[in-house]
Amino acid sequence: MPRSPDSPAALLAAMVAIPSVNPGGDPGGSTPGEAAYGAWLADHLRGLGADVAVRPLAPGRPNVIGVFEPGRRAEATVVFAPHLDTVGVAGMTVPPFRLTRRAGRLHGRGACDTKGPTAALLWALRRWTRLPVGRRPAVRWIVAATAGEEEGSAGAEALLRAGFKADFAVALEPTELRVVHAAKGILRVWLESSGRACHGAQPERGDNAIYRLLPLAQALRDELAPELAARRHPILGRASLNLGVLQGGRDLNIVPDFCRAGLDIRLHPGVTAREVTARLRALARAHAPRTRLRVHRTGPSFVTPRGHAWAKALRGAGRGWAAADWFCDANVFAAGGIPAVAFGPGDIAQAHTRDEFIRESDLRDGAEAFLRFLTAGRSAKERV
Repeated sequence: MPRSPDSPAALLAAMVAIPSVNPGGDPGGSTPGEAAYGAWLADHLRGLGADVAVRPLAPGRPNVIGVFEPGRRAEATVVFAPHLDTVGVAGMTVPPFRLTRRAGRLHGRGACDTKGPTAALLWALRRWTRLPVGRRPAVRWIVAATAGEEEGSAGAEALLRAGFKADFAVALEPTELRVVHAAKGILRVWLESSGRACHGAQPERGDNAIYRLLPLAQALRDELAPELAARRHPILGRASLNLGVLQGGRDLNIVPDFCRAGLDIRLHPGVTAREVTARLRALARAHAPRTRLRVHRTGPSFVTPRGHAWAKALRGAGRGWAAADWFCDANVFAAGGIPAVAFGPGDIAQAHTRDEFIRESDLRDGAEAFLRFLTAGRSAKERV
């Protein structure tokens, strides 16, 4: 029987060693999907005393739910929501599936996002479960590890469709132990134009799809982007637009018959996806007729008040408040009616990078912060 990890870093090493690359990313020779890591986490949670259920979304894509019931009637339900998947590993400059130490940093895919925060939580739960039952609050703690967060939050969406409920949700993300109580929403869109191909030596015989789309691309820069930037939210700041992809053509000597632009638009509660989509359609009619608009993904923004009892309790265990311009499962839970925040050790700037890492000291601090939250927690009713 393998020896149980004897530190948060050893626990993280075991987790990083199990690839769980989202099928949308380069798996680096591993099997895509979260199945192996989900099975490991389910076993680990059972070892800590949780009642565990594994709920498949698709083959190799599970959600893992571990429930820690209190010793008396639960007065509140709080969910910790890490995600099982990581991004791909192409171009990494460190071994993706072997945790390596360098100058106090722990490197590997997922070390920061979000196996590091998950390791900190599991270490805290290990210590919490050893406390006398009478010292624990009357709280039902749930670990809901979701599949597919990196590409559409499929796992969190599936939980909500199945009727999942809680009084508060903590999406595990690297937030430097600040409570992210507000985050922007997203609207990702493809704009596609078509033309007619011909030999590049006779361009007048064709219909250049890139030329068709360029006036719209310029209007996005000169009209829509400034409009969004002028729409400011008191917590989340401005809305924004990024033209992240412009693809067209097959070769230098062929008039392109297809072109597409990919947009990443960040929203706040004062700017809706429906409103921006309507504006995009109007710009397309004016500047690039026959352009097709296809929504790739949309997700709502959220703001959880700082005065929320559970958010204040987590702030007491952490290092302050923050707002984010990135999207995570907290957005999904909040949209589903569960007050939510994002929280965990590590720096989001290191997520998805070629040498992804978390500082070992931050990992230890994260375990202490989660333990403070678990042991100081009283029911939400008591806090109001």
